[in-house]
Amino acid sequence: MRIAARDQATTSDLVGELEVSAATVSHHTAVLRESALITSRRDGGSVRHTITPLGLSLLGAHGLPGARRTC
Repeated sequence: MRIAARDQATTSDLVGELEVSAATVSHHTAVLRESALITSRRDGGSVRHTITPLGLSLLGAHGLPGARRTC
């Protein structure tokens, strides 16, 4: 949940920390985005993902770290 506690993470950050392929990260971030749990924006050659207030709320409901922070 260290990732969720950050303000944002790039796709490359997630690939490195989760040790999965870029395709896997892309698929999962698309699902999270469609569920309104994250937002994503292109920044040059990177895509930056940010957890939404709804995503934080759901993390907080499970007592996970970083859940009180607002975007």
